Amino acid sequence: MKTLLSLYDYTGNWSRPYKEAGWNVVQVDIQHGIDIMDFNLLPLLEGDGYSTPEFGLLIAQPCDNYAVCGSKHFAKKDTDGRTAESQKLVARTKQIIDFLDNERLLRFWALENPRTRIHNLNPWLKPRTFRFDPCDFAGYDPVPGNSRYNKDTWIFGRCNVPLKKRIEPIGKEYPGFTNLGGKSLKTKNARSITPLGFAYAFYEANN
Repeated sequence: MKTLLSLYDYTGNWSRPYKEAGWNVVQVDIQHGIDIMDFNLLPLLEGDGYSTPEFGLLIAQPCDNYAVCGSKHFAKKDTDGRTAESQKLVARTKQIIDFLDNERLLRFWALENPRTRIHNLNPWLKPRTFRFDPCDFAGYDPVPGNSRYNKDTWIFGRCNVPLKKRIEPIGKEYPGFTNLGGKSLKTKNARSITPLGFAYAFYEANN
């Protein structure tokens, strides 16, 4: 049985192609009532009783205290505890990766962040596997225009690099960002949504 464990996954965009292909997709996100710190992986290891379970692991690690676009706030975050709280989540992520690896159940894993310092604070992530802009994979998107923007995104992990089907960006960045403001959860979710072009490209390379 193929199970995709998708961590910090509220929207389900990155895991969507796997669900459509019949994988058992488990979205772990506190907004769905599943706290990663309390998440119990063991029930998923039982499989279907006929075959050994196989896992893929997608990790949309929260970037609030890592993305370099907010670097002017790093010093304050590093002293007031916000970075430390994010580091607890990364440590939990590593526990899950290591557990599945030690059980020899993990086919691939990938951790996503926009241009980031996460690997500098967590050297076990090095080296970066690849980087992309959403427009690099716009040709895979069912609505290509939705992926025709730039956002320097980095992937760390053990996975195949998808082939590009680039369509030049419409503008400098995702046009929907101009309609978003403030620091609400709704705004955060919209800004962090995985472009479907990348999601389908990643699935083609890792399934």
